[in-house]
Parts: sequence; C-alpha cells; structure tokens
Amino acid sequence: MRAILKAVPSLLLLTLVSLAACSGRTPVTPGEIPRATELSQEDEQYGHAVLSEVTKEYPISHNREAVLRVRGIADRLTRSAGAQSTPWHIYVLEGDSVVNAAATRGNHLFVWTGMLRTAQTDGELATVIAHELGHVLARHTKPTPGEEAARVMADTSGSIAGQIVRTQPGYASLAQLAAVLVSEGIKAIAVNPNSQRLEHEADHIGFFMMADAGYDPREALRFWSKMAQAESGGASGLQFLSSHPATDDRLAELELLLPEAQARFNGIRPAPHALSPDSVDDSFAIQ
Repeated sequence: MRAILKAVPSLLLLTLVSLAACSGRTPVTPGEIPRATELSQEDEQYGHAVLSEVTKEYPISHNREAVLRVRGIADRLTRSAGAQSTPWHIYVLEGDSVVNAAATRGNHLFVWTGMLRTAQTDGELATVIAHELGHVLARHTKPTPGEEAARVMADTSGSIAGQIVRTQPGYASLAQLAAVLVSEGIKAIAVNPNSQRLEHEADHIGFFMMADAGYDPREALRFWSKMAQAESGGASGLQFLSSHPATDDRLAELELLLPEAQARFNGIRPAPHALSPDSVDDSFAIQ
C-alpha cells in the first residue's frame, strides 16, 4: 500500500513534466521586459482567493515601515517596466522563519517578514521582488491548458489516493493527509512557476528590471551569493530556493548578463539582444 501511494506523486510528476514541455510558452529573451497585460475579473478573483487561503496561516503584517519598504520598491520596479497602470496587490506576511516571496495570478505579490530580514539592503530586496514581478509579467502564473489539465489530474489523483488509504482500518486521518499532499502539492507545481526554465527566465527579467529602475544589478549577485552560502550551511527556512535552480547555476547565468545589465543601470540601455524587430511591440520598445 505504501509503495502504491509513493508511486502516485512520481507518476503525476512525470506526467506534469510532459505536459509542461508541450505547454507552448514563448521564451522571454534575456534583456526583454514583457508588457503588463490587462487583468481579467477571473484573475482578480483568483488572486484574492489565494490571499484568503495564505493569510489563514500567515497574517498580513501591519508593520508600516516594512509595508512601505516593500511597496516602495515594487512601485519603483513597475514604473520602470511601464506596468504602473496595472493594479498590483502587494502584501507583507508575518513569518520571521519564512524566507520566501511568491507571486500569483491577479498581480498578487507576497513577501514574508523572514525575507525582509534576509534581504537587508533595498537592492537585495529589489532582486527578490523583481524576480517575482518577472513571473507575473511573463505570465508564468497563468496556467496554460496543459498545466490546467495537470491540475485537474492532481485533483482526481488526490481523491483516489485518499480512497486507497481509506480502505485500510484506522487510517481516516492519513487518508485526508494523503489527498491534501498529493492534490495540493502537485497543484502548486502545476499552477505556480516552479520549473527551472521559468525560474531562470524570471531571474533574467528581474535582473534587467532592477537595473532599469536604478538598482545596481551587482546587488543581485551579492544576494544570490548570500543565499548560496546559507543554503550550503544548511540554514532552515530557505523556502525561496526550494523549487529553484541550483544557486551556482543562476549566478553563472547572471554573471554573463552583468555587462549588459550594468550598462542599462549606468544609463546606456541598448535594445535587448537577439530580438528580431517584430518580436517586440513598437509601443513597448526599450528607449
């Protein structure tokens, strides 16, 4: 029985990888900042539903200094990306042991107080926030049909897993737990931006976004180096790295992009490299 339950998530993950590979997302070229898209009522409702669930465990912080810091950095980043006219819902959540930040549909951004303690400078915090905004701008948080299919499969498989365990006497609570772990765990992978490719893409978008907003991109390299040291030291609570690429890999990629990002930071903003003239709307071309 345990072997069957153990196999369920593995099979779902393999299926999910196959679906994601066929999802048809167009990659964002390093240096490009995607345009903000108009929010639908469904997106707004989705984001508010996530907020409602998240705040059941992590209450919204009313620390004025922390809230103003996060919102000020987010406002500066969205202005530089030409996305300030789109409504953004930004929340600081209580959780000093949670070194994390997340974004979801409906332009909802969550930053835990544990991340505020870790990202000590505004440049480091801009690294985190720009990364999450990058996910939203690139529409990583909006599921494709393939990802939505994976979510439906996860719902179904979670229910099946619960039924399997429920056939064993005395396992009612375990059945509920199995259903939640399988369904909610895989659903998060299906709907949220957890693939390494999308994480690297959000890194690139955030890297240039922070440079355009006047934050030194070298701060991003310092932040990821600090996170890598904490990770290698076995620090607990690094949820921000839990589903991300190896920190050494992301550092290597950002180091290759540093000269171009530094030029943008210094006021020399060339058009994104490797872009064809038709790949960017004229109204959104980088000036």
